[in-house]
Amino acid sequence: MPYKDEYADKTSHFDIVNNPEILKFIEECSFIIEPSEEEGKKMSELFIDVPQNNDTLPEKIIAIDGSYYEASVQSRIPSTKVGYVKIGSLLIDRRQYRDLRVLNNRFVDPFRVAKMQDNNSPITFPFPSSNIVLKGKKNVRDSFRYAMDKHLLEHRTIKDRPDSSLRTTLFHLASLRTGELGTNDSSKLKIHKCPSCEQEQIELYDIPEEQYCPNCKSPVYPSDCLRIWEEVTDYQSNSVALSRFMNVIEHIIPVHYIRIVREYYAESFANILSNLAFFIDGPLAIFGTAAWIHASILRYLNRINCDMKKYRKNSILLIGLQKAGHVVEYFNLIENYIGNNKIFSITDDYRYKYITPNNEPSNNGFGYETYYGQDFLLKTESGRVFVFALPYPFSSKADQDTKCFSTEKTKYSNYDCLGKAVQLIKDFECDLYENAVVPIALAHKYTAISLEPGAKVLDLLSQTSIKR
Repeated sequence: MPYKDEYADKTSHFDIVNNPEILKFIEECSFIIEPSEEEGKKMSELFIDVPQNNDTLPEKIIAIDGSYYEASVQSRIPSTKVGYVKIGSLLIDRRQYRDLRVLNNRFVDPFRVAKMQDNNSPITFPFPSSNIVLKGKKNVRDSFRYAMDKHLLEHRTIKDRPDSSLRTTLFHLASLRTGELGTNDSSKLKIHKCPSCEQEQIELYDIPEEQYCPNCKSPVYPSDCLRIWEEVTDYQSNSVALSRFMNVIEHIIPVHYIRIVREYYAESFANILSNLAFFIDGPLAIFGTAAWIHASILRYLNRINCDMKKYRKNSILLIGLQKAGHVVEYFNLIENYIGNNKIFSITDDYRYKYITPNNEPSNNGFGYETYYGQDFLLKTESGRVFVFALPYPFSSKADQDTKCFSTEKTKYSNYDCLGKAVQLIKDFECDLYENAVVPIALAHKYTAISLEPGAKVLDLLSQTSIKR
């Protein structure tokens, strides 16, 4: 760790690169390498023609993206920080989108593009982070827990309806857990243990009043079920906890919107949801201590899709689009061998052989504890490549044996909205970023906290707002 204003020696790396032990270590490592031409051709044979879409595309698109940042509250004490998580929900009307282009011109109307920003609905969640304690709380962890639950409780889609809060959606998902922590009652949930005394399986209710551990009488919060508090520390950066929270909320928000439509528009929900699509940045997966919620999301989506089928509607169109990661990097290595307008549903065997060859295959199949969607590799007619995911067409991975699930999840015929998803991605291809689609690109634009000047503004805000 350097002193302030101390800079590293520009030649200090020489002894590392010339160290024989380092060279030996690197030689013993294995990693993904670019395939040979013969291997590339063999891989290309696994791709199939993109399925045709005969369904009407949804006219309303909701794109969700998030970012986070830790701001120092005092320039002379940079280790004292406040955390910010920003989640953007951008609504795009495809009819308005089609009207962006100037008549008989390849360019778009910049004023109409600017107007689309009015449909962006960002949510900013401030958190006490390193060395910050809220009044009346014992430590950073308790402060973080309190702030998280308060944010979820107070963020309502309909202001005068407490049951339209994000926290109520969390109750719905937590009630769908299997085993001892499931309740099958959306008005209550269980947390696995008290963060203060570790009393197990405490039942909490969807009420605004503060609730307490029956053993130690310390406050416990419904959002403790996400277990993000386990990642929080008092004196070090809490970027991991902020990242976990961001990851969870990005995936809860689509479920939240779906729930609101289902409950508040019961007579027309199927028509509304069939005309709506979601883009989420990243794979359809949740990582870390809150990973359990992925199974509840899968179960909830399956219930809604079963209701949709009663009205002769296809499954809800929810697309996870990956901008980066090892799958994207791998696809970039082989894209020259793949013909245009081709798609491939990634199998576990293929993933462990080519994409993550150094990982020990999971006994239950890839992503059993984290993923609720299947990854696809797509190369469009224009030659752009995309890695996207659709929710598994099952209520639970445990409903089938592991081998059967690993096979069924990759079958194209099991995804009734696959052709529609591909067509939507094609319609929204853009040149703003490499292999980008418009909804995610715009959601990222309005949500990302840039290091300069965005982060600087948050630093100044934190420094001037916190009372000493």
